[in-house]
Amino acid sequence: MRRILLTFITVVCLVVVLTNTANALKTNRHHHKVNLSKTTFNTDSVSADSIIHFAQSLIGVRYRSAMSDPLRGFDCSGFVSYVFKSFNFNVPRSSCEFISVGEKIRLEDAKPGDIILFTGTKKHTRKIGHIGIVLCNSCDEFKFIHSTSGKEHGVTITAMDKNYKRRFVQIIRILKQNDV
Repeated sequence: MRRILLTFITVVCLVVVLTNTANALKTNRHHHKVNLSKTTFNTDSVSADSIIHFAQSLIGVRYRSAMSDPLRGFDCSGFVSYVFKSFNFNVPRSSCEFISVGEKIRLEDAKPGDIILFTGTKKHTRKIGHIGIVLCNSCDEFKFIHSTSGKEHGVTITAMDKNYKRRFVQIIRILKQNDV
């Protein structure tokens, strides 16, 4: 019963957040930040579905270096930190700092809502340079959502290909719900 109540509260909060974000994006397209500080969440009860649905609501927001504002754009770590901070997670802003948070998970054990870390695009570097959020990890495909400066140039969903597999570093889990 408690789990059903927590799920219901999470869904209601998500609807409020998404409605507020959509309204703010429509009315304040280029001038004001979206204010999500009025909504609070207990991070222990945040579901992967809530994180994923919120992240997907940001698809199409343009890529912009050093930004974490849906009205101006996101870089990869700005996108991931914006999504998780919207649910009161205390996460870093910089992609390279994510290596020291959460629980380390093997790629094959990744679940939706986990964070995926990659090296940057420069050859011969093992430094974290790109991150995203795991969307699905099924037998036939692995997809993640991220903000890319590549041809999509914004928040998009990407399938794990040879290039990303070569650059893969680690899966990080911060969602308690993914431990069950």
